[in-house]
Amino acid sequence: MVSLAALLPGLAHGQEGPGRRMPDRGGGHVPEGQPVPYPSYPPTSGPHWPRPAPWGVYDFEIAPEVYVHNLEHGGIVVLYHCPRPCPDLVEKLRRASATLPRSKYGHVKLLVTPVSILDHRLAFLAWTWIEELDDFDQGRLLRFYKAHVDRGPEDVP
Repeated sequence: MVSLAALLPGLAHGQEGPGRRMPDRGGGHVPEGQPVPYPSYPPTSGPHWPRPAPWGVYDFEIAPEVYVHNLEHGGIVVLYHCPRPCPDLVEKLRRASATLPRSKYGHVKLLVTPVSILDHRLAFLAWTWIEELDDFDQGRLLRFYKAHVDRGPEDVP
């Protein structure tokens, strides 16, 4: 018999899904445009601006104060960092986003955005969860997405 922990890396050591558990820094809105001094980067929870970004793949940087709201709504955020343009990676992310299962609300709750600073090439984020990678792995994205989508503190589309 195969354990669930063997099927989903990250369940070992008492975790509840793939990725690494991060502190819950709460939520709450701050005025749009007001910077939030997140104690760790990239943030996986905390105060944020009142409006989340529409789900999708972006070729410009979405502010953490925006995408943290997407996380609060149970979405998954993929950050990518490329010192030089990386159209191949962006295309892989775009194709992967088109194949992910729909959330319970009938659409893919994924936001993909480039960032100017990141310790790894990629980071998958959910509310209080992070998985960092140096190379894109569609299987890991799918596992992370399935484990964490629709699990934010606000149950909304």
